[in-house]
Amino acid sequence: MVLEHGDIQFVFQPTVQAADALEVALGVQAFFVILSPAGGKHRRVRVGKKRMPASARERFWARVERVGSFQRVLGDKLEADTYDTKTRGERYQPAARPIAHGSYEIVQHEDHVHLRYDVEPFAFEDAPDEIAVPEHGDHLLLWKRVPKAGAVWTHAPRIDQLDVEGGELVLVGPGHAAEPAS
Repeated sequence: MVLEHGDIQFVFQPTVQAADALEVALGVQAFFVILSPAGGKHRRVRVGKKRMPASARERFWARVERVGSFQRVLGDKLEADTYDTKTRGERYQPAARPIAHGSYEIVQHEDHVHLRYDVEPFAFEDAPDEIAVPEHGDHLLLWKRVPKAGAVWTHAPRIDQLDVEGGELVLVGPGHAAEPAS
């Protein structure tokens, strides 16, 4: 059963650089999934490992950072910024960069929920290799158990938690070849 569907974007925030650096080295400071459900609020989800899990053994923490209009969710990441620090002097934070975009659906199977997506990666040569996003993804979602009893994480669908800033979940890598979302 499809619980939700919409548009998905993958975005990364490059690492902070010295403001006077002659060349910008694109490391990954943060990795985000932007979920824009049909008829709903946009959500910015930060993935802790700075990429999507690639195998069933990988379980990555994720946190809903912002919920609301597209401008509220992503606006503070779209502009480059220069600022001063006491210990390192002037620093430059490059603007966030999109990696891929497409569609997603959150699907319930019996007692568990999957995030499935189909995306088209953007072609740019200077992107760090570790942030490559496969064209098709199928990840099991684990939700924080409320109230906490025994295990902290559960398979039980808690899709409402995606609309709560600070909400936490775990993305489990695919255990099989991902099929395109319908």
